[in-house]
Amino acid sequence: MFACLATAAALWGCASAERPVRSSEQMSAYAAAVIERDTEKFRTSSRNLLRRLDAKLEASATREPPTVHFLALSGGGDYGAFGAGFLVGWGQNPDPAWKRPEFDIVTGVSTGALLAPFAFIGTDDACRHVEEFYRNPRKDWIESRGLLFFLPSNPSFMGIPGLERDLHAAIDPALVEQIAGQSRLGKMLLISATDIELGRRSGWDVGIEAQAAATSGDSSRLRKILLASSAIPAVFPPVEIDGSLYVDGGVTANVLVRLDLKSPESMVRSWIREHPDDPLPRIRYWVVINNSLNQAPKTVQPRWPAIISPSLSVAIRSATIAEARWLAAQADYANATLNADIEVRVVAIPDDWRPPVAGDFQRETMVSLSDLGRRMGADANSWQLWAAPGGRGSGGLIPTLTTSP
Repeated sequence: MFACLATAAALWGCASAERPVRSSEQMSAYAAAVIERDTEKFRTSSRNLLRRLDAKLEASATREPPTVHFLALSGGGDYGAFGAGFLVGWGQNPDPAWKRPEFDIVTGVSTGALLAPFAFIGTDDACRHVEEFYRNPRKDWIESRGLLFFLPSNPSFMGIPGLERDLHAAIDPALVEQIAGQSRLGKMLLISATDIELGRRSGWDVGIEAQAAATSGDSSRLRKILLASSAIPAVFPPVEIDGSLYVDGGVTANVLVRLDLKSPESMVRSWIREHPDDPLPRIRYWVVINNSLNQAPKTVQPRWPAIISPSLSVAIRSATIAEARWLAAQADYANATLNADIEVRVVAIPDDWRPPVAGDFQRETMVSLSDLGRRMGADANSWQLWAAPGGRGSGGLIPTLTTSP
């Protein structure tokens, strides 16, 4: 023990290169510049989407309002295998009315960020490709930094050499061009991460990033964005992009969904401003939560290592549900006051599902979740209706789900 402590003390100062420290004034100026940059990026993406909806309206002989399909993929670590399988099963639904639609907006956080590009492309092949990725986890996706993993000089407890390698292989030039092609149609692919220096959520339209990557032939920035969104704090290394340090997007919002009815830049307000005589687009929110809505009961011993994990799990799950409930409340408000036609549907891992083996990123568990996702994706009854015109939704009241699908 004394030898270990001596070694730890000796290595304490062997930290990685320190990042430059900004003064308070510099940080304030930097924060203002970042917020303005992110706001302008959102404006650009929103204008592109609005032009897409304009074209849909003009193409309609009866000027029927266009339908906007919005897919939100939550975080959940290795439980993203559920979402991967669900995307595949959804495409196999025998009822055309419930088959996986063409999405106008796709958002992803953490593991959802890794799923999102493939859902954005939207083909059966793309969805099967990401499902295959999740069904075959490699042993070196995550690696411990050894006995001294706890040293403060380490950027994280674990390294992710295998995950970085396989992500590099998955996000190849052909896939980047497919993402860019969908983005050129005015669709939005939004990925969020947490800027831990500014203490705020930050996001990118990865479709626009893919257009730049396709032109330059360099997709390293795109991969960094996906890794930043899934960088579990302290467990996975943080990612530096444009001078800011990012960790998991789930820290600030584990599911990226908002209507933002009061914002003049929101899709609803922009449409009303530009189309005062036309009805609002029909909006369909599809929210895939890569976790259960209720935590499985389990005895916890009064020791800090045993307390940390379930505590974080409860915090993230509660925030995820609160975000989805807030979306449902906004939708109900818009339906009641603006004569809108907005529906919010949510699907999650059933409460009675249990992992077949213990541990993270275990193949048996991920295959089980993928199989479950396929079955549920092919069954329209898997969806919970949280909001709809006429107050037909549940408002986010959570029933107990079973694995019956």
